[in-house]
Amino acid sequence: MMQSNIFQEVAPLLKEKKFNIDCDAFVEFMAQYHSKDWIYPSALHRELKINIKEIYDILELCVEKGIVEQYLQIYCPTCQRFTGNYYKTVFEIPEFVNCVHCDTEIDVPLRNAVIIYRVL
Repeated sequence: MMQSNIFQEVAPLLKEKKFNIDCDAFVEFMAQYHSKDWIYPSALHRELKINIKEIYDILELCVEKGIVEQYLQIYCPTCQRFTGNYYKTVFEIPEFVNCVHCDTEIDVPLRNAVIIYRVL
């Protein structure tokens, strides 16, 4: 049995709000994401060639619709990889974060925080 694409419900909103994107291509691409999957806006930008600001606007619309929720992840400035820790709010981010990949101590992790999304 094929799983339904929960992102189909935002397609009419994308058209209504006049985003400058191919709504069908967006919905089709998003079909690969399922409950508890992480969505990286940079991946959508790379794959769909959509302006990064528009991607964040679209994903925030999905937050409002209860399809995804926002998280923060820390990016290591030394090895250019994510540290693997997820935070729901900026207040959860510790003062220091160690990168599990290169063991760098990131002294101002908020400066290296990236907003990502998780499918509900």
